[in-house]
Amino acid sequence: MRKIFVTLTLALATFGVAFGQTLTVWTTWTDQTLDWLREEAASFSDAFGVDVELVRLDVNELKQQALLAAPQGQAGDVFAGVPHDQIGEMAVGGVLLDMSTYATSAYLDDLSEQARLAYSYAGKLFGLPMYVEGPALVVNDELVAEVPATYEEMLQVAADLTTADTFGFLFDINNFYFSYAWFLTHGGYVFGRDASGALDPSDIGLANEGAVAGGQALHDLRFAEGLIPSGTNFDVANGLFVDGALAMIYTGPWSISQYQDAGLDVSVHPVPPLADGTPFRGFMGVQGVLVNQFSDLKVEAANFSKWLSRKDAQVSLARLSGRIPASLSALAEVEDDPIIAGFGAALANAEPMPNIPEMGAVWSPMGNALNVITEDADADVSAVLQQAVQEIQGQ
Repeated sequence: MRKIFVTLTLALATFGVAFGQTLTVWTTWTDQTLDWLREEAASFSDAFGVDVELVRLDVNELKQQALLAAPQGQAGDVFAGVPHDQIGEMAVGGVLLDMSTYATSAYLDDLSEQARLAYSYAGKLFGLPMYVEGPALVVNDELVAEVPATYEEMLQVAADLTTADTFGFLFDINNFYFSYAWFLTHGGYVFGRDASGALDPSDIGLANEGAVAGGQALHDLRFAEGLIPSGTNFDVANGLFVDGALAMIYTGPWSISQYQDAGLDVSVHPVPPLADGTPFRGFMGVQGVLVNQFSDLKVEAANFSKWLSRKDAQVSLARLSGRIPASLSALAEVEDDPIIAGFGAALANAEPMPNIPEMGAVWSPMGNALNVITEDADADVSAVLQQAVQEIQGQ
């Protein structure tokens, strides 16, 4: 397939440009976030005398082109909007600059630990986090008068609201990105960490006692509780919520504008804790800016990355697009927005998706396992998960 680069050259001030330098920024961002990037690039150019050119690529295309083109001197100087789970592969490929010496202690101290870990690989910080994202409990306030205090109470409310006309609680149950929360909350995990804090791909916790309990809880949503019908996926759940026929959905901030456009009165909350007080925790993603290790303008690229990730920039991005800041002080400043505050609270205990290349071997086996667990009433959850782990280890 022929690759198309959509180049968006900014009309920036021409005075004060140092040595005619131009930073090339590859970005995955679109819509409001891209508009924000244009404005920030113009401000940076005015302040530092460096022109900025933006090149728009799709997420996977940016990663692949960076790995191929950066060593040849043909990639952007800055990569903006890279999901953190791609950092490991890009770091192993040698195309990312270690940002540890560029990030200030004030910036690092203001980051959530999850955001810092998400953008780190092999003990090095390979980018500057800007915002976080992940699923939370999104509620149709016209159908749910009060958010339940516990997960078990939530299931009871969902059961009461599952009628001939409405559903109580649905989500994309066979998608491991969403369903991992049930494994994690009950004590499972994808990869453990070694003494240094690095992810250990030899330590897989997806068939341990906690993971089996989480898998059983997912099985129960389909069979014992009768809440999630066979064949439910994101499109089904999302469509029912948009139509006002679903009371609660487990989804991320990417869905909110669609619900608001549909005229729904929605609120966002953490999924309630288990009855024993265990917090409900799921995956989170982190995005930010990276610098090309092969760039001839490393200092300028690092300065632009710092410009984009500063607190005020994260606040303005949140105000414009609803992004949840990675900066704790920026998050506190925008928590007057109840949607941002709701996702912020839900993600406070979330776990970043593993960013090591070995994570690529997890998705398919766990997706297959979920299909069995949620579609076979007689499934042996433990055996299914053990088989999935064996498949992961064999890849």
